[in-house]
Amino acid sequence: MRTHARDVAMHLKHVGHEVTDGKLPLYSLSVIIGLAILREGSEIVLFIYGMALSGQSITSIVAGSITGVILGGITGILFYYGLLKIPTKYALNITSWLLMLLVAGLASQGSSYLLSAGYFNGLSYQVWDTSWLLSEESIIGKSLHTLVGYTARPSILQLLVYTATLVSLLAAVHWLDKRHKKLLAAATVAVFLLCSIHSNSAYALDEIYSPIAEPGELSLEYNGSRTFDNQSDKNNAQEHELALEYGMTDRLVTEVSAGFSKEPDGALRMEDGEIEGRWQFFEQGKYWLDSGMLAAYDFSTQGQNPDSLELKLLLQKDIGRITSTANVGFTQNIGEYATHTGGPDYVLLWNTRYRYNPYFEPGIELQSDFGNGQTLNHFSEQEHYIGPAIYGKLFGALKYQAAWLFGTSNASAQSAARLLVEYEMHF
Repeated sequence: MRTHARDVAMHLKHVGHEVTDGKLPLYSLSVIIGLAILREGSEIVLFIYGMALSGQSITSIVAGSITGVILGGITGILFYYGLLKIPTKYALNITSWLLMLLVAGLASQGSSYLLSAGYFNGLSYQVWDTSWLLSEESIIGKSLHTLVGYTARPSILQLLVYTATLVSLLAAVHWLDKRHKKLLAAATVAVFLLCSIHSNSAYALDEIYSPIAEPGELSLEYNGSRTFDNQSDKNNAQEHELALEYGMTDRLVTEVSAGFSKEPDGALRMEDGEIEGRWQFFEQGKYWLDSGMLAAYDFSTQGQNPDSLELKLLLQKDIGRITSTANVGFTQNIGEYATHTGGPDYVLLWNTRYRYNPYFEPGIELQSDFGNGQTLNHFSEQEHYIGPAIYGKLFGALKYQAAWLFGTSNASAQSAARLLVEYEMHF
């Protein structure tokens, strides 16, 4: 419908003019309408049959059918006169949005059945409870549950599935509108590769954030890392993060994400969920150094593990084709299960890259975790990595970062790999 909305609109107008001018008989429109009603009517028959098999009384089915006919007639009249004022292509766009929300809701509801069957127990944590504001048992709640998948007490899995489905559909629409067929194929391959990757470290190698905000940019991001070492207690430590990010204004970027981790001798599991905000202090280029701030709250999904608060100062400087970015900050455990001994955990992240072209920017990257407490005084107990990295953007929308870093302290693994893939959409 998105691709052919204009053609459909022109065809409908042409048929209408042909009927008006007497070139086509009036019953041609009646046949089209009749076939449409027959198709929808067959679905109604299936729904009623399903209700009858589920034990619903004939009285309630008949009463519901009569009510549905009345409400459907009123809605049809209002919708018809609304169509006379709304261009057909816009009506089809609205229908596309409704379908995407419906599909995302169905996918989310389907994931709840997987949880009930005992799958993905690590993602069964309840994210929020809005039943006090809008109960699913109310008429509005039931309507929203059916139309857009509203759930008063969603689990992490439901939220992830809903978001991933909606973003995937939006991305598909975006690709088709711009005729990015090659990008669609490349991104599809990337999605399958990312779904099969097991990567990340004891200290999670993190994305190095720029302080520059991109207003109206919606992006779906994967960031992961993996350690390599001859010692089994340092080898194959993994971290994954799946994030959804949006540029709210020309200064503010917000992000929600889910983090997954694997200890060298353990299994991959969901570790936390995160809400993050990044603020750009000044207009880019106004001062000698561009700067901003990151604030994030991580809520643990693993039993008695503590929540944490993360704060970072974001800095960036451009000199010709060379860009240097640094993130300096700390993470502090908070909440019921937090242990405050040793204070916050301090980190320094830095990279310098040469902007050779938009597709390929070689550089060098440093990631340091100074730890807390007594660890701050002992380099050997801290984790430090440094190594080559490449950055770039393909097809104008697919951003990537890849780094192979070498450990330079006793607590670090011998080496670690980091990969980031981000798809950007602008609205």
